[in-house]
Amino acid sequence: MPLILNRPSMLKSLWLLFPASLLLAGCAQEVSPSPVARVQAPAPMAPLPTRSYQAPKVESKNINGPLGGSNRYLSDAELAALPTHLRVHFATNSSQVNGHGRHIALDNARFLLKFPHVDVRLEGNCDQRGTQEYNLALGNRRAEAVARLLEADGVSARRIQMVSFGKDNLLCYANDPQCWQRNRRVDFVYHAVLAPQH
Repeated sequence: MPLILNRPSMLKSLWLLFPASLLLAGCAQEVSPSPVARVQAPAPMAPLPTRSYQAPKVESKNINGPLGGSNRYLSDAELAALPTHLRVHFATNSSQVNGHGRHIALDNARFLLKFPHVDVRLEGNCDQRGTQEYNLALGNRRAEAVARLLEADGVSARRIQMVSFGKDNLLCYANDPQCWQRNRRVDFVYHAVLAPQH
């Protein structure tokens, strides 16, 4: 037999549940989660400034690093006749002159033979890796390798000076292979034997 509930008892039950539901609803509204502390994310750090050398479109005749010399006492005709390239580059840990470097050395030897009162200083340089002692010796070997090529092409050894700066005469300071390649070099720096009289 089905269970039949009379209407008055049902209403009475609902009236008893209504205050309890209000009480529970009120409690739920009063409970709030504890406030979340908002921590501001730190601002991104600006990258540290780096010193880098932007290569000119045409090789400058006097960009030889902070310690390198510059061409001095040359006449306008001699300055105009300077070879296009005044720098020979080297492979890592090497003092061997490649084919391109030999052409550069030959062009510079022809310049020296054309102007016998002009001397040259060969400045040996290395990239920034390794010890300074090692790099000074390597820079010297590089300068000597270029000097031997000039002498083989007829330039007197008396007209050739050599110096090694090791890794102290950098053209660029970035820590990447392209920059290292630019720093591994011998620079040709010219000066006339006699300064012009004023």
